[in-house]
Amino acid sequence: MGMRKWSYTMAGIALMVVMAGCGTVQPVALTADANQGQQATQASDQLRAFTGKVEGIEEVTIYAKSSGRVANVFRDTGDEIQAGAPLFGLEQEELAASLRIAKADLALAKAKWEEAKKGTRTEEVLYAQAGWQQANQKYLDLKNGKRPEEMAQLEASYQSAKTNVELTAAKRDRTQALFAQGAVSKQAWEDAQSAYSQAEAQYRRSEEDLAMAKQGATQPTLQAMQANVEQMKAMYDKAKKGATPEQIAQYAAGVERAQAAVDNAEYQLKNATITSPIKGYLSAKSIHAGEMISPSFAAMTVVNTEKVYVVMGVAEKDLERFALGKEVDVAIDALHKSMRGNVERISPKADAGTDTFTVKIVIENKDGALRSGMTGIVSL
Repeated sequence: MGMRKWSYTMAGIALMVVMAGCGTVQPVALTADANQGQQATQASDQLRAFTGKVEGIEEVTIYAKSSGRVANVFRDTGDEIQAGAPLFGLEQEELAASLRIAKADLALAKAKWEEAKKGTRTEEVLYAQAGWQQANQKYLDLKNGKRPEEMAQLEASYQSAKTNVELTAAKRDRTQALFAQGAVSKQAWEDAQSAYSQAEAQYRRSEEDLAMAKQGATQPTLQAMQANVEQMKAMYDKAKKGATPEQIAQYAAGVERAQAAVDNAEYQLKNATITSPIKGYLSAKSIHAGEMISPSFAAMTVVNTEKVYVVMGVAEKDLERFALGKEVDVAIDALHKSMRGNVERISPKADAGTDTFTVKIVIENKDGALRSGMTGIVSL
């Protein structure tokens, strides 16, 4: 057939040369074989090949939610991952201790709140009452002065302290003389000196108490004692009434704050074990046990390849070849075969850098044969 076409062509050229030599040019009709060649060339021009890259339908970069040292890495690149599966864990000792402290603070806050709601216990009211009454009696005694029998008792205590200091002073002097002669030990002399010092201090206190009782209380002292009585009375009244609504509200707020601290500590401890949010394969791992990481560090990447996209850029003039839902054959170079897919997404806006529209063709990939990064070719 090719030889015949070539013969026809050459014959036509020869005829035109002959006619040109005669001075007259006549139109030459195209043969059927020539029409078929032109149609084949047009069909070939219309067929276009579009190249794209395979991407997982879901791809998630995994970060730690707090800074810390990596204690364990549970998965490696290429492992199949289930949603919720642990990927790696941070050290937890400090976080566990913080949680225990927060729970203890919560228990204390709840106990104070419950106690405030129940009101002051009877024994606390009686204790506050006794304190007020004792302070008031001391104030009255000081204000009214000592009774005769109390003065006699103070005088007797003073005389007894005076006699005791004189006796201990004499004993101290004798012991010191004997110690100088070597008749007693140094310890005996030190004991005698200590006994005298104690007796002298007691004597001075008795002397001051007797002098104060004879003189009576000064006005500043009485004012201070009266202020103390008023303070003790206020404490007694408060104990009788119990906690105010405002105080109970404060205790309740304390419980809420403590509960929030417990919730935060539990959240931090839970997030020390980082899990995968999706099902797929671990496509990248950038951490090892013992390393310090922060929330800004990309630790791992998980990609879901149950379905994949073949993503390609299509020029404006070729965009009409694609329509949402259209079935196409995608040739996968790495697998040496074609797979059926559907046009699922067409970008509504051209990429500013390439002036092309992004087209995504989805392909089922239950067996996992297609992997991210493979090349796919669509001919339309």
